[in-house]
Amino acid sequence: MARQARTVIPGQAMHVMVRGNNRETLFFGADDRKVYLDWLRDAARQFGCAVHAFALMPNHVHLLLTPQNEDSLAKTMQSLGRRYAQYFNQQHHRSGTIWEGRYRSSLIDPDYFLRCQRYIELNPVRAGFESSPQDSVWTSFATHIGGNGEPWLVDHPYFWKLGNTPFERQMRWSDFVKEGAPHWEDRQITESLIRSKPWVSDIYAKKLFKETPEIAKIRHRGRPRKLNPLDSVR
Repeated sequence: MARQARTVIPGQAMHVMVRGNNRETLFFGADDRKVYLDWLRDAARQFGCAVHAFALMPNHVHLLLTPQNEDSLAKTMQSLGRRYAQYFNQQHHRSGTIWEGRYRSSLIDPDYFLRCQRYIELNPVRAGFESSPQDSVWTSFATHIGGNGEPWLVDHPYFWKLGNTPFERQMRWSDFVKEGAPHWEDRQITESLIRSKPWVSDIYAKKLFKETPEIAKIRHRGRPRKLNPLDSVR
């Protein structure tokens, strides 16, 4: 069976997930996570990806990136994946693949960007590893609320719309993340990612995919829900 083509558009944010093979552990400690982030930074700079957010879970990774070129995302993930796999096998005295197949990716509607970033930074809370987002050391939440984080991350234009000063943006982001997300929103993001389908509104889909509208279609279970604008954040 032929592989499904990825939907990658330069300048459009992408939600990416990669899992450990057989869902095995990818990070045994802080050193592993630090190495992964350092090499993510290096690969993104080399191949032209702006990294906005991340969550390093024990056996999988969520990333939110904007590729500059059509092949920027693929080259970034391939370089990072090979380099980290070699390090991981040497460090932990093992051999063989550490990844579960190809990474999953979902193009994100700009109007949904902040919701996707929230989904990523709440991942440890949703999975039951932490009780609150500020307890999560290995996500980008600390960076976005002005704590000790990763200064190389790139704020998306929609994040800048949160306020006129860093403090205002940080406070509004903290409030937005802590209020949590409705279950249907989490489900839509998850389904789009797992199937490598864009998470976009009908209007945006028609704008981007005039000739191939089926690219963005997912049959969500239950009654379809309308995603309202982020009135509480803007």
